[in-house]
Amino acid sequence: MNASPHDPDKAFKEALSQDRARIEAAIERLSGEEPKPERFLLALAGAWGRPVPCRAGIGRRLPPIDPTERGVKSVARWVAAPNPNVQRVALSALEKARAAAKPALGAVADALASEEPVVRLAAARVLARAAPCPEQAPALRRALADALFTVRWLAVEALARSGDENPLAPVLAASRPRLDARLAAYRIEGWLRAVTALGQGASPLLPQMSELLDRIPELSRMDRSWDDARFTIELLVQEIRATQAKP
Repeated sequence: MNASPHDPDKAFKEALSQDRARIEAAIERLSGEEPKPERFLLALAGAWGRPVPCRAGIGRRLPPIDPTERGVKSVARWVAAPNPNVQRVALSALEKARAAAKPALGAVADALASEEPVVRLAAARVLARAAPCPEQAPALRRALADALFTVRWLAVEALARSGDENPLAPVLAASRPRLDARLAAYRIEGWLRAVTALGQGASPLLPQMSELLDRIPELSRMDRSWDDARFTIELLVQEIRATQAKP
């Protein structure tokens, strides 16, 4: 029986219960030999990600569902699927799991060696968000030479967040996007996230950051979204200079 429209709390609780049952059913299907897993992988990615609108139509959003170890492992089975699209969707779900994806990071690191660029990129995103363990460091160091500069940035971010002590700034110095009239501000966001992750190790990048600040007024005249990027870069430059000033 449907809840009364005058009882929104009951309607929300019923919708929440149905949503959790739907996710448990998706985990069960993914734990078996599901021939078309994309639908269920997307369900978990949505549940583990940002809140979603409540179908009960009461103006509330269903909260994210915390990833369980069983759920993560059921998704991880599909990271090595023969279909690259299935791999990509499975990795997208694990990205939403963030730190809870730890039991799957071995399979994710293996995916960095895929011949498919979209798979390598998706795997690198998972590792950058999940703060990998030392066991994944060798695969990430190999990814520092990936053909995709975005994979290289994410590998730097992942290694930095895992406490890797190898010099990573030279990778970012060599792969910063070229500053020209066609460069959109969003294309440098990943590079800036990697610089931020380096912390004190970002000092060698001060010349590149200063050059960015010098060019932003020109770029901003063509694209106002550079204004937000300028704020981020200014903060990074201040932090780098403060680090250098410390005895």
